[in-house]
Amino acid sequence: MGERIRNLDYIDMDVAYLVGMIVARGSFHQDGDVRRLVIQFPYRHDAMTPVPGSKINVDRETALRLSMESIRNRISELLEVDLRVERKAREISLYAVFPKETIGWRDLRYITSRRSNYLDFEVPGVILDAGADIQREFLRGIADTSCEPSYADRYQGERQRIVIQVQFGNWILPVQLCSLLQQNLKIPVSNVLWGHPNLRAPGGGSGWAKETRIRIFAEMVRFNKERGYPPAKICNPKTKKLRGRKPRHDDESSDKLPDRLCGKHFNSYYKVCRALGCNQGKKGPQRELFDVGEED
Repeated sequence: MGERIRNLDYIDMDVAYLVGMIVARGSFHQDGDVRRLVIQFPYRHDAMTPVPGSKINVDRETALRLSMESIRNRISELLEVDLRVERKAREISLYAVFPKETIGWRDLRYITSRRSNYLDFEVPGVILDAGADIQREFLRGIADTSCEPSYADRYQGERQRIVIQVQFGNWILPVQLCSLLQQNLKIPVSNVLWGHPNLRAPGGGSGWAKETRIRIFAEMVRFNKERGYPPAKICNPKTKKLRGRKPRHDDESSDKLPDRLCGKHFNSYYKVCRALGCNQGKKGPQRELFDVGEED
């Protein structure tokens, strides 16, 4: 986890929200005396998949542009620096320019352990030490830069899920976010779809190096409440059993994979979670059937 900070006086809701956006899709840049913080808001499709029967159509770019002004105002008051918004293909970016090394710049760099971008960021220790309200605001910042709510992400039946997307290459953050959601905030995670050849291209092929998708049961969504779905259960990898076996893939030893996964075969997402350090859950009355990385 990120470096622990004892003094939490300056960690308020606005800072937590900004740090969440940075961890999800932010990057720090420095060219001479000019320092820049860039936060990306990507979108894949022009419109969200609507609920059947709904007459509401949401254009993603329009929704981002409308929300960007309130986000810009919130950050501008916090950092007291020049901010600008740029539109690119499938992305809207927010730029904060620091003409000098301000306290705000130093604090953000310190909170993120002086890492440079979202491929290396972890959940900061200051967030882990904070209360639930701060942690929720941090996750709200994560969600606002990495979630695209869609009816297409529903679970069995029509039960809705929210998906947090972590960019391919950051193998630590998904495990940390899942732990923060489940252990700290008691928000159930449905599953984690990793960018791994056994999970994203089980039939072969090279299109597996994709973002990690953390699928969360959105029990707070009115759509789920109105249908009276029972409370979802917290994911417990230590009691899960395999429901099938994945075929072997030629890229199981790809240099795109981290050392903990390289050269190993995985039949399920929770096997990858455990190999990457997930220690959530407790063993059930039946013994575990398989060990991490075993050729099952």
